[in-house]
Amino acid sequence: MFEKLVSKKALRGLVTLLLVGAILIMALSIFSQNKDGRRQIIDMDGSSEERLASVLSGIKGAGDVDAAIEYGQDGKVVGVIVTAEGARIPAVAQNLSKGVATLYDIPVSSVTVFEKEQEE
Repeated sequence: MFEKLVSKKALRGLVTLLLVGAILIMALSIFSQNKDGRRQIIDMDGSSEERLASVLSGIKGAGDVDAAIEYGQDGKVVGVIVTAEGARIPAVAQNLSKGVATLYDIPVSSVTVFEKEQEE
């Protein structure tokens, strides 16, 4: 009978430990996300800029695109400058701004789009 009691106590302790562990993991996951549930990818070696430029160049009318990303002290994106051949067209410039703002979860006012000088 003592063995049954010990195994029930051990089982309860194990279940309790697993529940507490699961709650801690969920809490850490929640605190590592932005307010809307998306996680922001932090990459300060320039590959984020290349990837962003590649994505933005797929927007109709954008043409050749370059981007520069500014990170804050906490590692989050605080501003982006985009140069694009098609930025002379207001609708294209607006689409580029909205795309960057959505991707990095920053206000559109933190994104500046300039017309790229065309090489001849």
